[in-house]
Amino acid sequence: MAIKTATRQRQSIADGVRDQKREHILEVAENLFFRQGYAGTTISGIVEHLGVTKPYLYYYFGSKSDIYETLCWQASNACLTAMHFEADDARPAIEKLREGLHRFASANVTHFKSGTFYYRDSSPLQPALLKRLRLLSRRFYDELSETLEQARQDGDLDFENTRLTARAIGSVAGFMYTWYDPDGSIAPEEMADQLSHILLKIAGEKSNRKGSRKHS
Repeated sequence: MAIKTATRQRQSIADGVRDQKREHILEVAENLFFRQGYAGTTISGIVEHLGVTKPYLYYYFGSKSDIYETLCWQASNACLTAMHFEADDARPAIEKLREGLHRFASANVTHFKSGTFYYRDSSPLQPALLKRLRLLSRRFYDELSETLEQARQDGDLDFENTRLTARAIGSVAGFMYTWYDPDGSIAPEEMADQLSHILLKIAGEKSNRKGSRKHS
């Protein structure tokens, strides 16, 4: 039993090290893709910035497009699942909207670089991934629209067109890469707070900001 426990511990440590190295590759590649675009970024450039060899990189990723697709999926999944709540979540729609929009804002702040790759250049993405991304987007807007409509029926929001309001909310974060500076005067956490408040105003929230900072 002690031998099995020690083996599991060693395996857990090894897995953690691999995850850290993989995440470091993604971080470096994300910065290069963001600055230089997909076509302007090469495997040679990535390994040069990492200070490693190509075989080292290929141990974790099969190709440049593999890295790009991983970054696209991570960002899209984080942002576009923000409005998903379990079916047995009985909280008022306005509470779920506040939480979901804050998660959405936070995810867009965190992934503001790779979150743009799909829109800026989707040509390297495989058809299967493109299909998954479109389905993810459709689900996000369906869930957002449903929550918006329920909150309006509850009397907590004031807007005219549900789908248009949902699209307006989604579009705000889509252009963060053109102006957001993570090293600017507004810290990332505060940026997420302020963005979520703006999104709630677009949704036509009737209440004041009291309680809007309460997130799970």
